[in-house]
Amino acid sequence: MSITTSLTPFNVYPQLPLGVISLSGVENEVFLQGQLTCDVTTITESHSLLGAHCDAKGKMLGILRLLKTPQAILALQAIENIESHLPQLKKYAVFSQVEISDSTQHYQCIGFSGSLAKEWLEQQAGQTFSDNVDTLISDFGLITNFSFDYEQQPRLIVIATPEQHEKLSQALETIDATQQEANIWSALDILTGTPKLLPTTQAEFVPQMQNLQMIDGISFNKGCYIGQETVARMHFRGLNKRAMFVLSTTSHIPCAAGDSLEKQLGDNWRNAGTVVSAEQVGSTTVALAILPTDIELGTQLRATEHSDSGVFTINEPAYFQRLEQE
Repeated sequence: MSITTSLTPFNVYPQLPLGVISLSGVENEVFLQGQLTCDVTTITESHSLLGAHCDAKGKMLGILRLLKTPQAILALQAIENIESHLPQLKKYAVFSQVEISDSTQHYQCIGFSGSLAKEWLEQQAGQTFSDNVDTLISDFGLITNFSFDYEQQPRLIVIATPEQHEKLSQALETIDATQQEANIWSALDILTGTPKLLPTTQAEFVPQMQNLQMIDGISFNKGCYIGQETVARMHFRGLNKRAMFVLSTTSHIPCAAGDSLEKQLGDNWRNAGTVVSAEQVGSTTVALAILPTDIELGTQLRATEHSDSGVFTINEPAYFQRLEQE
């Protein structure tokens, strides 16, 4: 079964595995500016940001999608990472006028994909997306146009309160939409090279190893933030020798984030990299992995702990090609 076989022009993913951290207070932007790799001064209610939160050594503790509301900044990330990351984010909050809390229970994150889904959401908001507008406000909640489309099929997320979610659910009852499982969305995240950090890979990689510099997740012009010295040195001295690639196979390989990978060299296998995230859909397995930047795309890889399950092929995320064309 192909991962995209069931996709239609209007797909709904009722519950995405995303957690929500809320940052309120008059200094929420100032606080985040000193914590994250992105330039938080550029965030608006119509423009979201992607950034990483690092430790003092420049290793990532969380990868966040930031959305601004009149009351707070909402930071979305993998729900599994919230519990271990939240104390790290709060560590320096005592020095700022900012309140930080896990608001996952107060919001529902619903995924949408397909051209008709995007058109319908724009109609509900009474606005359209553009190069400068990636987030809309509607009666259903915040609608953010996910920047990692799959094969020109738009992907969007609605972040809704319980009341807004009820309105959305009622409106969808009149729409011919295809409900999809969350694992399909996760697989699309992988196929599009969407960065993801889980507890098993916290404090393991600098942001460039998950390609954040390619997708506007790092500002090299902003002021100081935690871990900046390492991140900047990797960039300006060309020290980073690893990047994130897409792996796929028609075999069922039960690998997970943090698992090691081996590459074939003649009759032998040698350590090659680390799995960032993985998903199984039917008999297909896809994964994101940190590998050497100079690895040949024809190289065969296998999961070290599941060496008899099959081999992966390697592909570059689509944004590699876009950068080469610019």
